[in-house]
Amino acid sequence: MKKIITVAASVFLGVAIQGCAPSSYNVKEPIASNIAFVKQQNAGSLQFEDHRHEDQKIFSFGVLPAGLMLGEEKLEPISYLQNNTVKELQARGVNLDSQNLATTQVKINKLLMRNHRTNGYTPFITLTMLSADVETDAGTKRLGFFIKRGKVPVWSFNEVIQPTLNEPLSLLVKEFSAKLNKYVYKGQMSDTEVTKLIDKIKNSKDKKTKYLDVYQLGFSNNPSAIPYVYELSQTGDEYVRMAAISSLGILGANEHFDDLKRVANNGETWTDRAMALKAIGDLGTDEAKAFLMKMTEQLNTVNSHEQIWSSEIIRLYL
Repeated sequence: MKKIITVAASVFLGVAIQGCAPSSYNVKEPIASNIAFVKQQNAGSLQFEDHRHEDQKIFSFGVLPAGLMLGEEKLEPISYLQNNTVKELQARGVNLDSQNLATTQVKINKLLMRNHRTNGYTPFITLTMLSADVETDAGTKRLGFFIKRGKVPVWSFNEVIQPTLNEPLSLLVKEFSAKLNKYVYKGQMSDTEVTKLIDKIKNSKDKKTKYLDVYQLGFSNNPSAIPYVYELSQTGDEYVRMAAISSLGILGANEHFDDLKRVANNGETWTDRAMALKAIGDLGTDEAKAFLMKMTEQLNTVNSHEQIWSSEIIRLYL
């Protein structure tokens, strides 16, 4: 009898979590950025290679079925990333049609979007991750990406598509492109454009999109953005704060390494701590890697969804 009750409870919970969730979603290609970079080098072509493990080639998965469609076709994640990275780099002013220049090799080690939902009253969340090795003039560079987004669907599961699927995919492309620009093409946003973007953020009243402009500061590759980004990393607006913490890593703000360590150890929310781990991974220094190794040892003693996800974020960089 106890077994029957347990099975029935599990079935009920599964139904409650799924609600009216569809088995697949139609997503969009991102709109390319509209601010060109300066100080860029000429560029050859990009060659993406799939180095994912055979058991890690399902891109979108989790508690709920969530196949992703692009038009009439199933989304192919590496092609999606490559095609839209090229568009983003070209929008930033990178000439990828230059002849007689070496091809940049990009090895995709991990690329996924995991979804999770505790029950029918909690947010549908996605955790989007990337780990890639890129050949640069200085040798192989490990590039990672992580973002968490969530939304409680009220009337329809269509409500989750833009915030939890389209926006993470767009940020994935833009951040990866910014890092390629930083380490391969040496491009960055001008000081003038950074100042304009800071003024836009300061005057913004649109809470839904403000955090996207904060990410653009991170994607600027311009160190002049660091002081204001650090200021925003203390704000009470969760999405703005997450974007700012992430951007400190993208911008290489090594002067804030100790601040990021404090957040990684004692951040108020798991998302704060997770984003600080991601930012430390982006710093990429020997000191940063040593800290992540130490955190891995600590996390291995705890068994929970969030600790498992934290360990996975760290492994993107090691």
